[in-house]
Amino acid sequence: MLDDIPPTARPTLSRGRFRHVIAVLVPGDAIGQDVATVRQVFGPRTAPEADVAALYEVVPCGERDELAPLETLITADTVIVPGVENPLAQRGVAVIDALRAAYAAGARMVAFGTGAFLLGHAGVLDGRRATTHWQHAREFREHFPSTRLDTESPHVDDDRVHTGAGMLSGMDLALHLLSLDVGRARAEAVGRAVIAAPRAGIRARRDGEEPMAVVMGWLREHLHEPLSLPRVAEELYISERSLVRKFRIATGDTIFEWVNRERVDRARMLLETTDRPIAEIAVAVGFGSPETLRRNFQRHVGTTARSYRHKFRHANLD
Repeated sequence: MLDDIPPTARPTLSRGRFRHVIAVLVPGDAIGQDVATVRQVFGPRTAPEADVAALYEVVPCGERDELAPLETLITADTVIVPGVENPLAQRGVAVIDALRAAYAAGARMVAFGTGAFLLGHAGVLDGRRATTHWQHAREFREHFPSTRLDTESPHVDDDRVHTGAGMLSGMDLALHLLSLDVGRARAEAVGRAVIAAPRAGIRARRDGEEPMAVVMGWLREHLHEPLSLPRVAEELYISERSLVRKFRIATGDTIFEWVNRERVDRARMLLETTDRPIAEIAVAVGFGSPETLRRNFQRHVGTTARSYRHKFRHANLD
């Protein structure tokens, strides 16, 4: 796989490694969708032209036992902070110190949405231009007056510090970073593979079509809820017939085939990064019951959720 990719079309490497290490900080209130997005963009793909997994190693990090230690941030090539549910919450000294040390060590620093608050507390955004979720712009300005907040851009690059804003900013920014690393064509292939249409230049949408990225963004935010075709169409002001037809054109799937895959991906993230019981995870991702989770997990992953968790933990201990 690596032999097929010229050195000029690969992400930067450090410390003699063969893969670019992406350390994902996973605090207790991390937004699960953002954490899953990193794996979706930088992980393996079925289509060879969109498979970048050989170039990257994604490592979830944090203070919980099932995660890699915070020190991993310091030796990573890229550090990604997902959005957090409580951006104004006080963060532990160890977390902030690890982010500060990673920045000092030369890592590329990335924040999705409200994750920018953690970079701000670490001093990474001092004197820089950045963005965050628009709903928290006022609080951000109050806490970080030395940062030049840009609320008009979907994401902001300032040297090796990258921040994203609002719904879908994680997917937009992740694909943008991939484009910087491996080129626009490969990033577009990945974008098509994960069925995303980012605002910042990597667009799969054709003129005259519904913005399916908006539909998919809404679905991702409501995966944990009961979903029906009438409800989705009503919430997004689209006729059911138009929604079905255009979603199939954009993705090749029905809405609920796509939703089930997204729910399985979110379940995988929770199995990897938490100790939550499987029955609780089933409810949290929208399957409702362990049996429904088991059936869909077996179909899409080829194993049971319990076996997947065991193998993932065992692999990380080797």
